[in-house]
Amino acid sequence: GTAAGAAPPAGKRKGKARADLHTVSTQFITQLASLMRTINSTDVQYVRCIKPNAESKPAVFDRARVAHQLRCAGVLEAIRIARLAYPNRMPHLSFVERYALLAPREESLLGDARKAAAQADKAALRAQVERLVAAAVDEPSRLQVGLSKVFFRANLLEHLDGARAKALGAKAVVVQAAARCWLARRRFVDLRRAAGRAQAAWRR
Repeated sequence: GTAAGAAPPAGKRKGKARADLHTVSTQFITQLASLMRTINSTDVQYVRCIKPNAESKPAVFDRARVAHQLRCAGVLEAIRIARLAYPNRMPHLSFVERYALLAPREESLLGDARKAAAQADKAALRAQVERLVAAAVDEPSRLQVGLSKVFFRANLLEHLDGARAKALGAKAVVVQAAARCWLARRRFVDLRRAAGRAQAAWRR
């Protein structure tokens, strides 16, 4: 008989090695396919890591070093090219929800846009976007309304945000004035009641 602990025949060793190799390669292919399915099902974002200083110390930011890395990586050039076209974009509903207060009939516009989005009516939602653009954007040629997003030329989004901040400030002033009026009126009513009680007590 075969002695205990003796190595298996060479043919069996080769067969086992081929089986192990097949198992490893199959696992790799399966994992790779799973990874590709995951990547394809997500919105992939490219992340560029920048080293802030040569000493790897926290809270130390070397501007020249960072600018050099961005320039060598082509990031600055990509930004420059993007700003020549439409560097900013925003989904239709987000655009309406953010800037509807710049339109004369804010509540109606916002309600119609949300209703269209809930019903997945892209044509109706785009109509509300174009309605807002006509009411709030001084230079409509500086943006393009796409099938699902609004594309802005450079600095237009900043201009709209400035107008939005002013509109919010004006609304805040109105709310503050109404609150002060209510508080003053309530204080006046309380004082008048207190004066009435004091007069009644004095007459007794």
